[in-house]
Amino acid sequence: MTGKRVSIFEVAKAAGVSHQTVSRVINNSPNVSSATRAKVQAAIDKLGYRPSGAARALATSRTRTIALIAGGMSYFGPLSTISSIEAMARKHELYVSIAIMNDHEYTQEAFEQVANACLDQGVEAFVFVAPTDPMVEAALKARLRVPRVVLTSSHGKVDVEPYLAADPTIACLGIDQWSAIRDIVCHLADLGHRRTLYLAGPSEWRDAETRRLAWLCESERAGMQTQVIELADWGSSLAYNEFNRYLDSLDDPKADLPTAIVAANDLQAMGVNRALFERGIRVPQDVSLVGFDDMPAVCNAIPPLTTVHPDFAGLGVSAMTTLFTQLGYEGLPKIGDVSGDGSAAEGDSGMEADLPSVHGVKVSRARMVVRRSTAEASR
Repeated sequence: MTGKRVSIFEVAKAAGVSHQTVSRVINNSPNVSSATRAKVQAAIDKLGYRPSGAARALATSRTRTIALIAGGMSYFGPLSTISSIEAMARKHELYVSIAIMNDHEYTQEAFEQVANACLDQGVEAFVFVAPTDPMVEAALKARLRVPRVVLTSSHGKVDVEPYLAADPTIACLGIDQWSAIRDIVCHLADLGHRRTLYLAGPSEWRDAETRRLAWLCESERAGMQTQVIELADWGSSLAYNEFNRYLDSLDDPKADLPTAIVAANDLQAMGVNRALFERGIRVPQDVSLVGFDDMPAVCNAIPPLTTVHPDFAGLGVSAMTTLFTQLGYEGLPKIGDVSGDGSAAEGDSGMEADLPSVHGVKVSRARMVVRRSTAEASR
């Protein structure tokens, strides 16, 4: 074997057609008969021909490549969304160039360098997974002349609306976390809970800020007393340590503890759950516990955790749909028909085609999943 690449002209000769016809088949042109298409495909399969990406780009002026610049890769939500984006791109024969950035150790200049390196490779559009305010600001300020979708939350220190007004090629998408927190409050209120504790996430994360603001607003509206424990990260270890410190501050932890605890994510809830178990405080008999994110395995926690299930995979599909529309590609992905691994997302209706906007971020509803970690208030 010489390893020589098969050319489009060899395929054309084997199929008895012109190389222009082979090109039309490769690019899914409708101007080819079924019989001719089958003949060309048979020649392609026999010869093992693979189209040259560079040649296709020259012929079509399109690279079919999207850049994805992401932060928050240590956590379930961003990873699920990125997996969905890659699956949708592959399904529609697009390529994704992925760059991972540390959430805390980059500057606007470093961000621009990564974006410009992607542009040098001919990317046609960007998706930014931007969980923190600095990443959102860098993504919006980046000097780009191609469409971009920024995946983030609706509340934070950076106002996205002026950027959207100035540049119609920018879109911001996210999860409706405020409504999800409202659902938690309503659920606990219906169970008779009036004294609550909330564990907040890291303040630079827009998800954490949205959930914290929503919790304070909605719990006050429902007439709940609440106390907030501020945490510097999303992890279970810090939540475990800080919650134990809180319990130590109570004269009688079992009697003085509020009747419901809500954590800003499931990892924090697991840290709280361990601390409660070690103190002999039962969930949900003595205190109800709620998380957020519906991470794998929390349905098998002891007890199974009540939480919120954001459609992270649907968010990725919605991002790709937005980019496809902006780029003028045909054969748009169907909203909600693909999960992170390319399969149907069980139990999800998917992202709505016409999403409501909150502070410039188009958001999709996240459903609450009620399990056995919540019950009627016992005190």
